[in-house]
Amino acid sequence: MTQEEFHKLVHHVIDRQTPPPPETLFTGGMDNWHARARLAHFLAMPKSEHRDEAIELLRSVVEAEVDEENSQDVEEKVYALQKLSTLEREDKKYDDALRHINLAIELAESTDFLYKYILRGELWADRWSTLHAQGSIQSAEEEVDERIAAYEDIPIKHNSYLYYGYRFKAQLAAERGVPLVAKDYMHMALKYMDVPESYLAGLNQAFNQQHENASWILNTIDHATPNPDSLHWDI
Repeated sequence: MTQEEFHKLVHHVIDRQTPPPPETLFTGGMDNWHARARLAHFLAMPKSEHRDEAIELLRSVVEAEVDEENSQDVEEKVYALQKLSTLEREDKKYDDALRHINLAIELAESTDFLYKYILRGELWADRWSTLHAQGSIQSAEEEVDERIAAYEDIPIKHNSYLYYGYRFKAQLAAERGVPLVAKDYMHMALKYMDVPESYLAGLNQAFNQQHENASWILNTIDHATPNPDSLHWDI
């Protein structure tokens, strides 16, 4: 992508977003990997006609060097790798998707930072989702059990590894048509989430459904659960 093409896409984003992002987000243009990553996230939004350009820009970030003493620098690259992996999984390019989510996990876990937006457990859940989509369900489930065993005895209350691990096991149970098991795993998952009291009534109602459509029940529970991005996590 040329500098001119980059700037055209920047103005495309600014003209169509409400409110428009500040142009300073893209300072440095093609020469700045941060600017490339930020533009890619906007271009990858639903219904965008520039999804291919988003993937191109995100792939250009894979080899970018980061300051591992700077949590924001690390987090921005992890976020770019995570998004690239998601887009590749949607395109059924599973080997590429696994490679890039593995790089995201490796980078995120190379520091002790508590990131503002990235959850290490969610990165692992993305890896398991990719393995599942690839057909490697047993491998994914074995990895989930390994993560749970590694973290369940650590005295940390709000643990993203355990929330996403048990949630993934709940999803597998729902796929297998076992609603009681799916509910049990979601109860376990929510033990490790900082759930505001205002959500409890809705969650109780979702859990109290008695029909046998396990996937529908799990979807209802998910809709009653607060957005993990908005909550406090210890790890």
